[in-house]
Amino acid sequence: MKGIVYDCEIIRCIPDRNGFNENYEYCKGWDDFDGMGISVICAIELESDRSYTFVHPNITDFQQLVHSMEQNHGSSIAGFNSLSFDDKLCVTNGIIVKTDFDLLREVRFAGYGSVNWEDCPKGYTYKLDAIARANGFAKTGSGSLAPQLWQQGKHQEVIDYCMNDVKITKELITLFLDNKLKDPNTGKILPF
Repeated sequence: MKGIVYDCEIIRCIPDRNGFNENYEYCKGWDDFDGMGISVICAIELESDRSYTFVHPNITDFQQLVHSMEQNHGSSIAGFNSLSFDDKLCVTNGIIVKTDFDLLREVRFAGYGSVNWEDCPKGYTYKLDAIARANGFAKTGSGSLAPQLWQQGKHQEVIDYCMNDVKITKELITLFLDNKLKDPNTGKILPF
């Protein structure tokens, strides 16, 4: 597969069941893509290790990379949960992107025959961290902490975290396409 894998991190925290911490700015919730803002977008080419980083306030420069992928027939735009999250976040922030390979959707379908999270067997998880660990990779943090780090001025930590997620997603996509990706719940190979 040719193309790029991409991921976004947000500026404002998403409220959770613990409520608000007065030290941070929050959006209204998981559907408030306008209120989230984008702190960084990282991307990596699938067929090489060439990477790209777009940092707030210059995130709309990502549109040029997306456009070049669209012009290069046969190039994919890939991500993890990007159809439900990153694509919508980008569109709300003026970047038109359409993922055509979402690893989360592919893994869900291979794992339990549906792309809907509501159909996931009880006790199963298909989070990026779980899939990564089952296949010998380690995430460097949690996406829920990225907005806090960004607001604390720790921008390089957020960039590094985002790029690590993109690199892991690229490796997991390669394993999946080669029919070598392990299901984090059963240990069995997820068929492509």
